[in-house]
Amino acid sequence: MIAQTLISHHIGEMALEPYELPDLLPPDGIRVEAAVTTISPGTEVANYLGTTTQRTPESTEAYVPGYSFAGTVLAVGSQHTRFAPGDRICGPLPHASHAVEARPERLARMTKIPDGVSFRDASFTQLGCIALNGVRRARIEMGQSVAIVGAGLVGLLAGRLARLDGAWPLVSLDLVPGRRALSARYGAHLALDPRDPDTRDRLEAVAPGGFQVVIEATGSPQAFLPSLALAHKGGRIVLLGSTRGAVTNFDPYADVHVRGLDLVAAHVSSTPTAGANEGPWTEAANRAFLLSLIEHGELDINPLVTHTIAPKEAPDAFAALADRSADHLGVVIDWAGQR
Repeated sequence: MIAQTLISHHIGEMALEPYELPDLLPPDGIRVEAAVTTISPGTEVANYLGTTTQRTPESTEAYVPGYSFAGTVLAVGSQHTRFAPGDRICGPLPHASHAVEARPERLARMTKIPDGVSFRDASFTQLGCIALNGVRRARIEMGQSVAIVGAGLVGLLAGRLARLDGAWPLVSLDLVPGRRALSARYGAHLALDPRDPDTRDRLEAVAPGGFQVVIEATGSPQAFLPSLALAHKGGRIVLLGSTRGAVTNFDPYADVHVRGLDLVAAHVSSTPTAGANEGPWTEAANRAFLLSLIEHGELDINPLVTHTIAPKEAPDAFAALADRSADHLGVVIDWAGQR
């Protein structure tokens, strides 16, 4: 079977290319057909630009992006029992028209989509799992002040989930005006530009002495120290964004130790795994919860979607997402529309 996939052969380039799927399924495998996939404007764009530890400007290996899939099971292997042909599922599969998956650890992260949730909305649950893991690790109590640094998709989802968790007040900070406007519509009580001269006074007015919880969701090393400065004495800093690069002029004694701050690492890989005695909230459990929130109207995906595109438009979308001044943010690739 000939399918189509996105692939980056060189830094800063993306292409849509055909590739051949095996006709014979592994005994435990599944073959799926994509309805939609959603581009991650953080990790995927960073790999596209070669700014991660996995892909640098010197990298020569091709990069196949994507981990936010929603589609339909076409066939299952002879020993597969979890899914059946016709099931609507979502989870971490690449940007491709079709795929075969047989890895147990990857299949364990796939989840059936409830009838009341669209493919488009379900494709956002992988980014939602990233945000939800950070909010869970923040251990927010009702009435605690929370600042979200960065209003990309993960920051916006973290803000909405923090509101559901009792954050009050919730303040969003971002450099891009459109993202601040979106965060205000998505649940932030206040959305501010950290560069504005009156921002410090406005923050002090809503959270005297600093915020009890600060969630850093930019992934920028330049945002790390300002995020620490936002915290109240004894506050908690959640490192949700994947910081790419070294933090300079960091003094652990002055910046953290004497202020009694808690630094919490919240990369999605810290999510408990099934059977590991780390807690019940595995990625699959988090995804099922997010799907339930969407189904019951508690998590609205509509404001996050800025563009729905055909697969052939994806290379241009990656270039636009790399330019943070562009209006691209939530970009959904419609694979079903080309059939």
